[in-house]
Amino acid sequence: MKSLLARLHREPTIEMREYDSFTSALRDSNSYEDPRLIEVVREKTRVYKEALVSGSKPAITTRQTAQNLFVLSYVFSQRAINVLEVGGACGASYFETQVMLPGRVHHWSIVETPAMAAAGKSLSNDPNISFHSSLASAAQELESRDLAIAQGVLQYASDPLQTLKDLFGLEISYVYVTRTAVTNGETPIYTKQETELAAHGPGVLPNAANGSSSQPLTLVSYNALASAIPSDYELIFKFDESEDRTLSIGGRSVSVRDVGFLARRQD
Repeated sequence: MKSLLARLHREPTIEMREYDSFTSALRDSNSYEDPRLIEVVREKTRVYKEALVSGSKPAITTRQTAQNLFVLSYVFSQRAINVLEVGGACGASYFETQVMLPGRVHHWSIVETPAMAAAGKSLSNDPNISFHSSLASAAQELESRDLAIAQGVLQYASDPLQTLKDLFGLEISYVYVTRTAVTNGETPIYTKQETELAAHGPGVLPNAANGSSSQPLTLVSYNALASAIPSDYELIFKFDESEDRTLSIGGRSVSVRDVGFLARRQD
């Protein structure tokens, strides 16, 4: 109901500041190194992990989960796969996959900030998941480079297009990008996002810390995103993941939507 009222312009639009660069936005933000945010994500993931292994088969309640399971099932369906995830936080997607698609993953390697990677390591001694602070280190952990995942993370990178190019540069067989906010304009927009601490991470955490945290946000167009796909990759699926929504950034209205795609390397 709240989102419907927003679309009908019955509640005020929050004005977001526009910056001249990612660095400027970062200076005015808490960033993902905010220790309060990391603790919320860690505890939420711990609770979610324990719920997943409690014995009852979890329900698929969101479009995102269904889409993720489709991609994980589609890629090299005859064997367990090795996965590199950029921005995988404390490993919620891995724990979810292990329960919903048992035996599907051989190893899941996560790239995160040093603080988030340390939090993830403290949650589990499972040898099939590892945490890293660089793409190179995460890729070295994999016996085969089967699937890379960038889920809801590119827009928070200092340079989303370069981050995507670096990911493709690892020559991973499939690259899955999802929940990425894009605009219709061709010029990047730098702003910051204010989010309640309790909104970060999977599920719900009773007695989560009050307050909010802010992170820099870089918005690029879908065309720019697609242009980062190298010529030796084929676009297999494109995912339109949300309707257009209007944000007020720097005093102007900006149309934003969430998109994704699955690309396959051609041998």
